[in-house]
Amino acid sequence: MIRKWTESLSDENHKGIEYAPSPDLLLREDPTEILPQDITAVQEMMSQFLVQKREHLETWFVQEMSQTAYELPKSPAAPVYAPSQVQTLLQQGHPLHRLMGLRMLHIGDRYFVNGESLDSDHADAWNILARHRMIDGQMLIKFINEDDFLAQLTLLMNQGYWYFSSIKKD
Repeated sequence: MIRKWTESLSDENHKGIEYAPSPDLLLREDPTEILPQDITAVQEMMSQFLVQKREHLETWFVQEMSQTAYELPKSPAAPVYAPSQVQTLLQQGHPLHRLMGLRMLHIGDRYFVNGESLDSDHADAWNILARHRMIDGQMLIKFINEDDFLAQLTLLMNQGYWYFSSIKKD
């Protein structure tokens, strides 16, 4: 986990830690000996670095943990939906299913699906989707007139992350 996080830091051009030995090192009787206070100094530097990179660590962690460790199964064959179709089906109360194995996590109001961040102001709606594998369409009824939420949900459905159970065509 530490290796992956530090790799993410280097991928994003974060400035690392540079160690400067204690000035009293050369004044010691044996300048080749590493003393406990040297290790403590390095530990304090690393701790300070973690404090400075807290926001990056939070984002990295939730992205990493929301990614599946294996390839997701294919969702049942479904049509490509338009937001208006999703809206209608939700209004009619059709159950919406989350793909088996899909991970959706959040930190505060920042939600992540399979490692990807959701840019949305609808934390209450995403919380419903995160907590339930099957959602009765009525559970999202107060959000289905929010165009940006509906557009993002439709995009995720078209990626196969959520799907309606079999819908009978007239």
